[in-house]
Amino acid sequence: MIDYLHPINPEVRKLKQISERLKNGEIFIFPTDTVYAIIADSHSKKGVEAIYSLRKLPKDKPLSLLCKDISMASHMIEYLPNPTYKLMKKITPGPFTFILKANKNLPKPSIAYNKDRHIGIRIPGHNFLEELLKIHDSTLTSTSAFTNDEFLIDIDDLEAVYGNHVAAIIDGGIVKVEPSTILDCTEDKIKVIREGKGFSDLNLQSEE
Repeated sequence: MIDYLHPINPEVRKLKQISERLKNGEIFIFPTDTVYAIIADSHSKKGVEAIYSLRKLPKDKPLSLLCKDISMASHMIEYLPNPTYKLMKKITPGPFTFILKANKNLPKPSIAYNKDRHIGIRIPGHNFLEELLKIHDSTLTSTSAFTNDEFLIDIDDLEAVYGNHVAAIIDGGIVKVEPSTILDCTEDKIKVIREGKGFSDLNLQSEE
């Protein structure tokens, strides 16, 4: 099912309903500041396992955590290096994934099979997710809407592939294929794992 939110001021009533359904283990597809993503409540074993099943992912493949801000993320991070904190303050919300060491507060369903306890943190810069995260007030687990080695960027393609398997697909129009820039921040020196959207705006030399 395709659903719609106001592009400027997404309806609070709808977002509250989505939040409750996420808590009950349902999964949704949302547009992000990069590509479309399948999301679940991070504390919902049912929801997280539904993502793994739907994407046919191995259980040891880590998924990203969506956070509303650095404060929310910091509750689940064992060690936040000062250069990373400064960089996060500068560039979030935005199209970046920060690989960090997780602490014991990380939702168990989201790290159950992750041996090294590293987690990808996203603070997305898309108003739909920003407003949902404010209302939900808890992390969301996510992975890209991807099939047959391609990102799905058109709402009709998403409906054809995933329409019968998710609670709803939130229409964000056609998005560009621009995955996030991935930064390994597990040590004091930040390492670029993948150059993606926003990379050209970074000046990591000054942050190291």
